[in-house]
Amino acid sequence: MDQEHQPIPQAGQPLRQRWQGEIRVLAVLGGPIVVTQLLQMATGVVDTIMSGRASAQDLAGVSIGVSLWIPIFLFSLGTLMALTPVVAHARGAQQDDEIAPAVYQGFWISLLASVLIVALLVNIDPVLGWINVNDEIRPITAGYLYAMAFGMPAILGFNVLRAYADGLSLTRPAMIASIISLAVNVPLNYVLIYGKLGFPAFGGVGCGWASAAALWVSFAVMIGYVALARGFRGTWLFTRVHPPQWQQIKALLKLGVPIGCSYLVESSMFSVIALFLAVYGAVVVASHQIALNVASLVFMIPLSLGLALTIRVGFLSGAGQPLAARFSAFTGVALALIYGTVSAVCLWVFAPTIVSWYTPEYQVQRLAAELLVLAAVFQLTDAVQVTCAGALRGYKDTAVPMVMTVVAFWLLCLPLGYGLGMTDWFGPALQARGFWIGLVLGLSVAAVFLSTRLYLLSRRRILPPQTGHGFSAQVR
Repeated sequence: MDQEHQPIPQAGQPLRQRWQGEIRVLAVLGGPIVVTQLLQMATGVVDTIMSGRASAQDLAGVSIGVSLWIPIFLFSLGTLMALTPVVAHARGAQQDDEIAPAVYQGFWISLLASVLIVALLVNIDPVLGWINVNDEIRPITAGYLYAMAFGMPAILGFNVLRAYADGLSLTRPAMIASIISLAVNVPLNYVLIYGKLGFPAFGGVGCGWASAAALWVSFAVMIGYVALARGFRGTWLFTRVHPPQWQQIKALLKLGVPIGCSYLVESSMFSVIALFLAVYGAVVVASHQIALNVASLVFMIPLSLGLALTIRVGFLSGAGQPLAARFSAFTGVALALIYGTVSAVCLWVFAPTIVSWYTPEYQVQRLAAELLVLAAVFQLTDAVQVTCAGALRGYKDTAVPMVMTVVAFWLLCLPLGYGLGMTDWFGPALQARGFWIGLVLGLSVAAVFLSTRLYLLSRRRILPPQTGHGFSAQVR
């Protein structure tokens, strides 16, 4: 067992000692993940702030561009995240020889996804016309997405290696690569957005080129780390290239596609909201994007806790420790509740101050602050639903959570938000406020669904003993 990174709980420990031990393990696993997530989110925040300082039009153009490419990227990312529980199970079951073949199947999936996404993003202008993006914003959005297309192979490859490293309980490499990426992105933004060092001022489009370059840097750093660090040597990743194995790819997709769909459902909901709001002009779109940036930044900590739970629950399940896996899962949920309470209070109190960091325009500040107050309302339920989803992935339970997510977000949240925000069905249209009220309902329902699923699954099943060996057995 990997006792250094994930100790197995000892039988008969006092409850307080078990709590302390489990919190310590989750902190060791989750600490670098939190930093990685915050750094990756900081890239988006920096892009938003720096483009906003150029003009409201640049901010709106980048915001719509992000709203379009993020769901596509997150679907691919979620699919690749199936590698994390697979690797964690293999490490827990002492089947390290099965890890490298699984990782290479992830690389083949990422290569195909890259080709499809690049082809879409470089030809996005007709789509922007079809969805009636404002004419003054449309060229900025198209240019931003064209530039981002060249970074997609890098970020997908990076996330294959990240899922591999996380599954081995080695969560620091991705953190280090993300630090370096942000250090590259910020000065490149400055040069390309505002036109420094002899470059023309690209405005919001410059964000795309800076981010694409930074993504390739992070991928290169991750390759070097995996190739040279001692903790990766036992899995022999670069000893030989494993060719595509269609049965293994099919098994990995069976586990990963529902994760990708869950990510797509949630993220595309935000994207659809942004596109609906585009008809109201730059002020409304910019306000929505600022509030979404802040809420997403706060969300990174419970999201990271959920990722740590995927690793921990997957490892303990693979090691044949179902009771310890259940205890770990609900320890994580309890921590999420505590964090959600603190973040709700902070958003409620400091909303005006926070939005003032993004833009000097009073109208944008006022609306964004109102939306942040609504974000404070759903902090607890948002933290619970994402940690429960992470624990369920550790159990390799992905299909049912996907259905629950679809119901909560697309059948409840979005229709209510549209009715409140875009129509007079319930009174005067509330625009962005109406959609954010819908978010409160959707996230609350998702939290109830997923926490119930986690309670019942961990109680009756956890993970049955493996009846076979190898990659296909791991993903069943």
